[in-house]
Amino acid sequence: MSRPADRRMFYTIDGLRGMAALLVVCRHIVPLHGGQLNFQSSYLAVELFFLFSGFVIAHAYDRRFEDGLGFWEFAKVRLIRLYPLYFLGFAIAVLTIPGARLAGLRTWPLLPEVIIPGLFILPIPVRFAGGLLYPFNNPSWTLFFELVANFTYALVVKWLSNLLLGLIVLASAGFLIWTAFTFHSLDVGYNQSHFIGGFGRVFFSFFAGVAVYRLQNAWPCPVRISPWILMAAGAGLLVATIPRGLDRELYDSACAILIFPLFAYLATSVEPGPKGQQLFKLGGGASYALYLIHAPLGGVLNSVFAYYGRPKGSIALGLTFIAGASLIAWLAEKYYDRPVRRWLTAITKPKAPAAHISASEPVKTS
Repeated sequence: MSRPADRRMFYTIDGLRGMAALLVVCRHIVPLHGGQLNFQSSYLAVELFFLFSGFVIAHAYDRRFEDGLGFWEFAKVRLIRLYPLYFLGFAIAVLTIPGARLAGLRTWPLLPEVIIPGLFILPIPVRFAGGLLYPFNNPSWTLFFELVANFTYALVVKWLSNLLLGLIVLASAGFLIWTAFTFHSLDVGYNQSHFIGGFGRVFFSFFAGVAVYRLQNAWPCPVRISPWILMAAGAGLLVATIPRGLDRELYDSACAILIFPLFAYLATSVEPGPKGQQLFKLGGGASYALYLIHAPLGGVLNSVFAYYGRPKGSIALGLTFIAGASLIAWLAEKYYDRPVRRWLTAITKPKAPAAHISASEPVKTS
């Protein structure tokens, strides 16, 4: 592995991640905007999430694994990073149901075989809600696959030479192409009927992200394109209308295998100005919280509408929800997620022998 000189912030990648999260929200609130903000290709945002996850994990942990970081310590840090907001979204969704029942609304039953796996970020083993793997917070299905990729990386990173990484990327590209052509798109992974497709999506994109990180570290991208143009082009790819059939399968495969990794590589060479950095950092920082709580918040709102009467979907209503959910996501990330992660890090940190305790040593969080 090549060792980078310093850690750095990748603001343009943060901006792309925030943009993708907003388009995913649009995808999941169709009743609110009446289909007027339902962008057909927005499910490909998941490829970007997995790609950026691989990039960021390699940036944060390649060196730390070289320096002796163990698998279980890595697993602990990743679970502390990911679980609090997952639990918040899950809790909002589950706790909405008793309130809805008290209001006389029909809801899904709270079955142990559904609730218990959900608490542990596991897909449910029973047929429920049409085969959804995470029925109480459907977007969280990607978290399971991300953890699978994270833990796989941690298990093989000791032997992950550039040659082996290249072979993994090539093999997983074949798996992804098979997924696209078997299921006729990459909009798969969240239902029992196409669960296996999620592995094709995550393994290519995650390890492609690791490869892009190492590539830009060894050969910094010489091409400089405005980050705002990259944002606009990325959004254009995610809102494109592509007919079902061969065109859909080819488009999805090309975006995932060729275009998105190129975008990530280009994004490493340019950053916005100071104000743009603040905006991109804000969007990227809140994107994970927004991704995990927008569907449960939408469920709460749907229950309110079911009781008081549902308004007609409109762009204004959809944008109002997105603005409100984004604000709640920012507050949740700042005032819930960060403190909880600090607390979990503190209580799970091994106690050092008294002679080695340093009052000046900061608590590390990831």
